[in-house]
Amino acid sequence: MTDNWIDFALNVIAGATAFLCLFDGTRRLGTYGLQGKAVLMTLVAAGICVLYGSLAYSKYQDLRSRLIASQSQPAPGPLPANLGRASSPERKEALSLARARHAFVESGKLGSYVDRSGGSKAFVPNQEDLVRREGVVTYHVQLESVARSSLGEALLWLITGLVAAIFGFVVSFEKMRPSNGPSEEQQERSGEARSAP
Repeated sequence: MTDNWIDFALNVIAGATAFLCLFDGTRRLGTYGLQGKAVLMTLVAAGICVLYGSLAYSKYQDLRSRLIASQSQPAPGPLPANLGRASSPERKEALSLARARHAFVESGKLGSYVDRSGGSKAFVPNQEDLVRREGVVTYHVQLESVARSSLGEALLWLITGLVAAIFGFVVSFEKMRPSNGPSEEQQERSGEARSAP
């Protein structure tokens, strides 16, 4: 639990620092032009956003490929034809039943198996099979949830970086009034002072 809180705190600190530095760097670039500190601040902050976003996206891709691989496992095919000659009927039934059970747990599909007499029977899962299938489904749901969370984190880094840069440039366009001449308010006061007797 402590590791998660430390990771969370580090991510928040890095995100806030990157946002503020990217905002201030783009504001300085827009206001004063290309200066060494502004360029460096902007590049470092943009690099942090890209790094964290790409790490989150690569985690998403890894989890997604793992999920696809675990869900697309093919169901076992029928038993080999020569198995009946080398094995006893009990062994043949046990192997066929194990294959049907494995197919149900992995894919949720009810198949059939070969019984001792050589006939085909429909597989009926027991309570243990249902619990194992529920565990597989829960694992897939959790893996998909973590993958979506990683994709959301990658998008958040991208959007945060873009918003910081846009806000920085927007704020840079608000130029301060030149302080060379008196302001309108000062001119009005001086006009009132002259007209007063």
